[in-house]
Amino acid sequence: MAAVVSSSLGVGLTFGFQPPLIALVLSRAGNSSGAIGAVTAASLVAIILLGPIYPHIIARLGLKRSVVAGIVCAALVLPCMLLTQSLSVWFGLRFITGCALGLSWIASEIWLNTASASEARGAVMGVYGTVFSIGTVAGPALLELTGTRGWQPFAIGAVGLIVTLAPLALLPNESSGSEGCAALRKLSGALTAAPVVMLAAWVAGLVESADLTLLPLFGVHAGFAEQTALLMLAVFMAGNVVLQVPIGLLADRFGRRRLLGICALSSALGPLLLQPFFATPVLLWSLLFLWGGTLYAFYSQGVALLGAEFPAADLPTANTVFVMVYCLGGVIGPSVGGFALDRWPHQGLPVLLSAAPLILLAGLWWPARSAGQGDFGSA
Repeated sequence: MAAVVSSSLGVGLTFGFQPPLIALVLSRAGNSSGAIGAVTAASLVAIILLGPIYPHIIARLGLKRSVVAGIVCAALVLPCMLLTQSLSVWFGLRFITGCALGLSWIASEIWLNTASASEARGAVMGVYGTVFSIGTVAGPALLELTGTRGWQPFAIGAVGLIVTLAPLALLPNESSGSEGCAALRKLSGALTAAPVVMLAAWVAGLVESADLTLLPLFGVHAGFAEQTALLMLAVFMAGNVVLQVPIGLLADRFGRRRLLGICALSSALGPLLLQPFFATPVLLWSLLFLWGGTLYAFYSQGVALLGAEFPAADLPTANTVFVMVYCLGGVIGPSVGGFALDRWPHQGLPVLLSAAPLILLAGLWWPARSAGQGDFGSA
């Protein structure tokens, strides 16, 4: 499991490293913000479109080969960006990167879910979420060292991806994965079997992407200096990194559904308290730290719930749908959040960021249960 978790560092590193690099390079070339945003979003669109194919590929290649193939492909694509700064070519390369990383992403989560014991699955996914977040945070830090000009950022970024695969090289080749990976079931079946889990993925993608894109801008609109506004995002991400394992341990002890409800309530209150806490730095930084940690638990504990809800043979389809729904939220979040911020500069974004977790909270406690959910309520 440690080897598989280490590979998630590479996926997180790419999500934290490529978008700012792409944005800065294409901006210097005179491209519009809208065009740059489209190139950046191409990877998420790729994962959504290729979602139905991933279970077949994983069944054929096996889990280890799927993880390795995805990361190696993404690493090979990165230096290709040196050949041209054509917007259409970069869109295509970013799309290919999304296809490759989606394969590694889904295969890693299936592997962890099937390899971890049910009583410790929350903690395992907490560690997974922590390492993924470390990779995301390390991306901009690596970019600070390499700069954004010349061949260095592209070459070093590719090498960094390959290095995260080193622990997997120590593992023996596992089986093809066909025994544990069934052919694709209907995607709608996974949605109806565990709708609240899928709702958690959608809310996580929407709110996380809106926060990462717009939280610094919201801070600037509130009167903070740009450096302080960026610090808000850094503290938010620090909570994301630090709190995943404690939340996972608590989920294993007291129930994942209950902890997910507590995290949803905390994430609904967090945005509404931002403005009242602006004048008190200690309260503001504490709020951002706690909010960041509880928000990402939607994803990490949602993946843990997948392992409890679905048999191993159905996990490829269920995990694929989960990631697709998360990416769909990630595509929607920045655009809707940006509209809310433009239309209502002081209240629009906090209300949106609060409303989405409230929807999840309502879903968690809704008395009617789908017949396909089994014992989801006790998970």
